[in-house]
Amino acid sequence: MAPVVSPAAYLRVYEPLAAFPPAERLRWERYAAKGRLPSRRAGARQERVIALVATIRPSLDVADESAFIQMADGLMFVCPWYTQLRVWQAAMEFRGGLPDRVAEAFIPRRLADPAEIELDRWRARRPDLKVYVQTCTWMVPPPWFVLFAPAERMLVTGDSANRSLSYRTSMSLARRRVGLALEALEVLRRVAPDSPGVDGLAEIRGWLEDFHPHSWIELDYGGLVDLLDDDALRNDTSVEDLDEALDALRRGRTDVAVAAYERVLNRWRPVQARESAS
Repeated sequence: MAPVVSPAAYLRVYEPLAAFPPAERLRWERYAAKGRLPSRRAGARQERVIALVATIRPSLDVADESAFIQMADGLMFVCPWYTQLRVWQAAMEFRGGLPDRVAEAFIPRRLADPAEIELDRWRARRPDLKVYVQTCTWMVPPPWFVLFAPAERMLVTGDSANRSLSYRTSMSLARRRVGLALEALEVLRRVAPDSPGVDGLAEIRGWLEDFHPHSWIELDYGGLVDLLDDDALRNDTSVEDLDEALDALRRGRTDVAVAAYERVLNRWRPVQARESAS
Protein backbone atom coordinates (compact mmCIF):
# COMPACT_ATOMS: atom_id res chain seq x y z
CA MET A 1 0.00 0.00 0.00
CA ALA A 2 1.23 3.52 -0.77
CA PRO A 3 1.94 5.69 2.27
CA VAL A 4 -0.68 8.32 3.13
CA VAL A 5 0.88 11.80 3.01
CA SER A 6 -0.47 15.02 4.45
CA PRO A 7 -1.83 17.45 1.83
CA ALA A 8 0.65 20.24 1.25
CA ALA A 9 1.11 23.46 -0.71
CA TYR A 10 4.41 24.42 -2.33
CA LEU A 11 6.29 27.61 -3.09
CA ARG A 12 8.92 26.91 -5.74
CA VAL A 13 11.66 28.84 -7.47
CA TYR A 14 12.66 27.93 -11.04
CA GLU A 15 16.10 29.29 -11.92
CA PRO A 16 17.39 29.59 -15.50
CA LEU A 17 19.76 26.79 -16.39
CA ALA A 18 22.58 29.30 -16.85
CA ALA A 19 22.42 30.17 -13.13
CA PHE A 20 23.74 26.73 -12.11
CA PRO A 21 27.42 25.73 -11.86
CA PRO A 22 28.69 23.93 -15.00
CA ALA A 23 28.64 20.42 -13.50
CA GLU A 24 25.10 20.80 -12.19
CA ARG A 25 23.99 22.44 -15.41
CA LEU A 26 25.14 19.36 -17.32
CA ARG A 27 23.37 17.14 -14.82
CA TRP A 28 20.02 18.86 -15.36
CA GLU A 29 20.46 18.94 -19.13
CA ARG A 30 20.96 15.17 -19.13
CA TYR A 31 18.06 14.72 -16.72
CA ALA A 32 15.70 16.70 -18.99
CA ALA A 33 16.93 14.87 -22.10
CA LYS A 34 15.79 11.55 -20.64
CA GLY A 35 12.17 12.67 -20.79
CA ARG A 36 9.45 11.23 -18.55
CA LEU A 37 9.71 14.28 -16.28
CA PRO A 38 7.29 14.28 -13.34
CA SER A 39 4.28 16.53 -13.41
CA ARG A 40 3.87 18.97 -10.52
CA ARG A 41 1.18 16.82 -8.94
CA ALA A 42 2.93 13.47 -9.37
CA GLY A 43 6.32 14.87 -8.46
CA ALA A 44 5.08 16.54 -5.28
CA ARG A 45 3.45 13.34 -4.10
CA GLN A 46 6.54 11.32 -5.00
CA GLU A 47 8.73 13.62 -2.95
CA ARG A 48 6.40 13.55 0.06
CA VAL A 49 6.36 9.75 -0.03
CA ILE A 50 10.17 9.66 -0.18
CA ALA A 51 10.41 11.97 2.83
CA LEU A 52 7.77 10.02 4.76
CA VAL A 53 9.51 6.71 4.16
CA ALA A 54 12.75 8.27 5.37
CA THR A 55 11.16 9.04 8.74
CA ILE A 56 10.18 5.43 9.41
CA ARG A 57 13.44 3.82 8.31
CA PRO A 58 16.53 3.56 10.51
CA SER A 59 18.08 6.39 8.48
CA LEU A 60 17.30 9.89 7.22
CA ASP A 61 19.03 9.20 3.91
CA VAL A 62 17.02 9.64 0.72
CA ALA A 63 17.75 9.73 -3.00
CA ASP A 64 18.09 13.22 -4.43
CA GLU A 65 18.27 13.30 -8.21
CA SER A 66 14.98 14.90 -9.26
CA ALA A 67 13.78 18.32 -10.32
CA PHE A 68 10.86 20.09 -11.93
CA ILE A 69 11.66 21.44 -15.39
CA GLN A 70 9.85 24.21 -17.27
CA MET A 71 10.56 25.76 -20.66
CA ALA A 72 9.85 29.43 -21.37
CA ASP A 73 10.85 31.40 -24.47
CA GLY A 74 13.14 28.56 -25.51
CA LEU A 75 15.03 28.57 -22.20
CA MET A 76 15.11 25.84 -19.56
CA PHE A 77 14.21 26.67 -15.96
CA VAL A 78 14.97 24.21 -13.18
CA CYS A 79 13.59 23.71 -9.69
CA PRO A 80 15.78 21.07 -8.00
CA TRP A 81 14.09 19.11 -5.24
CA TYR A 82 17.19 18.66 -3.04
CA THR A 83 15.03 16.32 -0.99
CA GLN A 84 17.96 15.01 1.04
CA LEU A 85 19.02 18.48 2.12
CA ARG A 86 15.48 19.46 3.07
CA VAL A 87 14.89 16.25 5.04
CA TRP A 88 18.02 16.90 7.09
CA GLN A 89 17.13 20.54 7.66
CA ALA A 90 13.56 19.67 8.66
CA ALA A 91 14.81 17.01 11.09
CA MET A 92 17.16 19.48 12.78
CA GLU A 93 14.49 22.16 13.00
CA PHE A 94 11.97 19.65 14.36
CA ARG A 95 14.32 18.47 17.10
CA GLY A 96 15.31 22.03 17.95
CA GLY A 97 11.72 22.97 18.69
CA LEU A 98 11.07 20.15 21.17
CA PRO A 99 12.37 19.12 24.60
CA ASP A 100 15.15 16.54 24.30
CA ARG A 101 13.06 13.65 25.65
CA VAL A 102 10.21 14.33 23.24
CA ALA A 103 12.56 14.86 20.29
CA GLU A 104 14.33 11.60 21.08
CA ALA A 105 11.05 9.70 20.74
CA PHE A 106 10.54 10.99 17.20
CA ILE A 107 14.04 11.43 15.78
CA PRO A 108 16.59 9.77 18.09
CA ARG A 109 20.16 10.99 18.32
CA ARG A 110 21.44 7.93 16.49
CA LEU A 111 19.65 9.30 13.40
CA ALA A 112 20.01 13.01 14.06
CA ASP A 113 23.76 13.11 14.74
CA PRO A 114 24.85 11.55 11.41
CA ALA A 115 22.34 13.74 9.58
CA GLU A 116 23.69 16.87 11.28
CA ILE A 117 27.27 15.93 10.35
CA GLU A 118 26.32 15.37 6.72
CA LEU A 119 24.34 18.60 6.61
CA ASP A 120 27.39 20.51 7.87
CA ARG A 121 29.51 18.84 5.21
CA TRP A 122 27.08 19.87 2.50
CA ARG A 123 27.14 23.46 3.74
CA ALA A 124 30.95 23.46 3.85
CA ARG A 125 31.21 22.14 0.28
CA ARG A 126 28.45 24.36 -1.10
CA PRO A 127 28.03 27.48 1.05
CA ASP A 128 25.91 28.91 -1.76
CA LEU A 129 23.55 25.93 -1.88
CA LYS A 130 19.93 27.05 -1.92
CA VAL A 131 16.62 25.40 -1.09
CA TYR A 132 14.29 25.88 -4.04
CA VAL A 133 11.08 24.56 -2.48
CA GLN A 134 9.13 25.64 0.58
CA THR A 135 6.37 23.36 1.82
CA CYS A 136 3.42 23.87 4.14
CA THR A 137 0.89 21.19 5.10
CA TRP A 138 -2.83 21.79 5.53
CA MET A 139 -2.82 25.45 4.40
CA VAL A 140 -1.18 28.12 2.27
CA PRO A 141 0.72 30.61 4.49
CA PRO A 142 -0.66 34.14 3.97
CA PRO A 143 2.76 35.64 3.05
CA TRP A 144 2.89 33.41 -0.03
CA PHE A 145 -0.16 35.12 -1.51
CA VAL A 146 1.56 38.51 -1.44
CA LEU A 147 3.96 37.44 -4.21
CA PHE A 148 1.22 37.08 -6.83
CA ALA A 149 -1.53 38.92 -8.68
CA PRO A 150 -5.04 37.59 -9.43
CA ALA A 151 -4.34 37.53 -13.19
CA GLU A 152 -1.48 35.06 -12.62
CA ARG A 153 -3.80 32.29 -11.43
CA MET A 154 -4.02 28.99 -13.31
CA LEU A 155 -7.03 26.85 -12.35
CA VAL A 156 -8.00 23.40 -13.59
CA THR A 157 -11.25 21.90 -12.27
CA GLY A 158 -13.43 18.91 -13.03
CA ASP A 159 -10.99 16.15 -13.94
CA SER A 160 -9.86 14.66 -10.63
CA ALA A 161 -6.53 13.55 -12.06
CA ASN A 162 -5.56 17.04 -13.19
CA ARG A 163 -7.35 19.39 -10.76
CA SER A 164 -4.95 22.11 -9.70
CA LEU A 165 -4.64 25.69 -8.59
CA SER A 166 -1.39 27.54 -9.03
CA TYR A 167 0.09 30.99 -9.53
CA ARG A 168 3.24 31.91 -11.41
CA THR A 169 5.15 35.18 -11.58
CA SER A 170 8.59 36.59 -12.32
CA MET A 171 11.21 37.09 -9.62
CA SER A 172 11.28 40.85 -10.25
CA LEU A 173 7.53 41.20 -9.67
CA ALA A 174 7.60 38.97 -6.59
CA ARG A 175 10.43 40.98 -5.00
CA ARG A 176 8.69 44.26 -5.77
CA ARG A 177 5.42 43.08 -4.23
CA VAL A 178 7.11 41.86 -1.07
CA GLY A 179 8.96 45.15 -0.73
CA LEU A 180 5.76 47.19 -1.09
CA ALA A 181 3.98 44.92 1.38
CA LEU A 182 6.70 45.35 3.98
CA GLU A 183 6.53 49.11 3.56
CA ALA A 184 2.77 49.05 4.09
CA LEU A 185 3.10 46.87 7.19
CA GLU A 186 5.72 49.20 8.63
CA VAL A 187 3.22 52.03 8.36
CA LEU A 188 0.64 49.89 10.14
CA ARG A 189 3.02 49.07 12.99
CA ARG A 190 3.70 52.74 13.58
CA VAL A 191 0.05 53.78 13.78
CA ALA A 192 -1.43 50.59 15.29
CA PRO A 193 1.24 48.40 16.95
CA ASP A 194 -1.30 45.79 18.08
CA SER A 195 -2.84 45.21 14.65
CA PRO A 196 -2.28 41.86 12.94
CA GLY A 197 0.53 41.58 10.39
CA VAL A 198 1.47 39.10 7.73
CA ASP A 199 4.15 37.16 9.61
CA GLY A 200 7.01 35.74 7.61
CA LEU A 201 7.23 38.33 4.83
CA ALA A 202 10.74 39.42 5.79
CA GLU A 203 11.90 35.80 5.68
CA ILE A 204 10.34 35.36 2.25
CA ARG A 205 12.14 38.45 0.98
CA GLY A 206 15.47 37.14 2.27
CA TRP A 207 14.84 33.77 0.62
CA LEU A 208 14.03 35.34 -2.76
CA GLU A 209 17.21 37.41 -2.72
CA ASP A 210 19.31 34.24 -3.03
CA PHE A 211 18.10 33.49 -6.56
CA HIS A 212 18.85 34.65 -10.08
CA PRO A 213 16.85 37.81 -10.95
CA HIS A 214 15.37 36.13 -14.05
CA SER A 215 13.90 33.22 -12.07
CA TRP A 216 10.22 32.34 -11.86
CA ILE A 217 8.16 31.80 -8.68
CA GLU A 218 5.33 29.30 -8.45
CA LEU A 219 2.68 28.79 -5.80
CA ASP A 220 1.12 25.34 -6.14
CA TYR A 221 -1.84 24.35 -3.96
CA GLY A 222 -0.68 20.76 -4.41
CA GLY A 223 -2.67 18.25 -2.37
CA LEU A 224 -4.83 20.96 -0.83
CA VAL A 225 -7.03 20.88 -3.92
CA ASP A 226 -8.27 17.48 -2.75
CA LEU A 227 -9.72 19.17 0.35
CA LEU A 228 -11.64 21.77 -1.66
CA ASP A 229 -14.43 21.32 -4.20
CA ASP A 230 -14.47 23.12 -7.53
CA ASP A 231 -16.62 25.98 -6.25
CA ALA A 232 -14.26 26.56 -3.35
CA LEU A 233 -11.31 26.70 -5.72
CA ARG A 234 -13.08 29.09 -8.07
CA ASN A 235 -14.13 31.34 -5.18
CA ASP A 236 -10.75 31.41 -3.46
CA THR A 237 -9.86 35.10 -3.46
CA SER A 238 -6.94 34.90 -1.03
CA VAL A 239 -4.57 36.74 -3.39
CA GLU A 240 -7.17 39.46 -4.02
CA ASP A 241 -7.91 39.79 -0.30
CA LEU A 242 -4.25 40.23 0.64
CA ASP A 243 -3.83 42.76 -2.15
CA GLU A 244 -6.89 44.66 -0.87
CA ALA A 245 -5.53 44.58 2.69
CA LEU A 246 -2.17 46.03 1.67
CA ASP A 247 -3.75 48.67 -0.57
CA ALA A 248 -6.00 49.69 2.33
CA LEU A 249 -2.95 50.09 4.58
CA ARG A 250 -1.36 52.44 2.07
CA ARG A 251 -4.54 54.54 2.17
CA GLY A 252 -4.64 54.52 5.95
CA ARG A 253 -7.78 52.35 6.09
CA THR A 254 -6.69 49.91 8.77
CA ASP A 255 -10.30 48.80 9.32
CA VAL A 256 -10.60 47.67 5.69
CA ALA A 257 -7.15 46.06 5.85
CA VAL A 258 -7.97 44.03 8.95
CA ALA A 259 -11.30 42.89 7.49
CA ALA A 260 -9.66 41.73 4.25
CA TYR A 261 -6.91 39.89 6.11
CA GLU A 262 -9.48 38.20 8.34
CA ARG A 263 -11.24 36.88 5.23
CA VAL A 264 -8.04 35.05 4.29
CA LEU A 265 -7.61 33.58 7.77
CA ASN A 266 -11.27 32.56 7.99
CA ARG A 267 -11.10 30.87 4.58
CA TRP A 268 -8.19 28.67 5.65
CA ARG A 269 -9.08 27.90 9.27
CA PRO A 270 -11.52 25.06 8.38
CA VAL A 271 -8.93 23.49 6.08
CA GLN A 272 -6.19 23.76 8.67
CA ALA A 273 -8.51 22.34 11.34
CA ARG A 274 -8.65 19.05 9.44
CA GLU A 275 -5.10 18.32 10.56
CA SER A 276 -6.19 17.73 14.15
CA ALA A 277 -9.34 15.92 13.03
CA SER A 278 -7.54 13.43 10.79
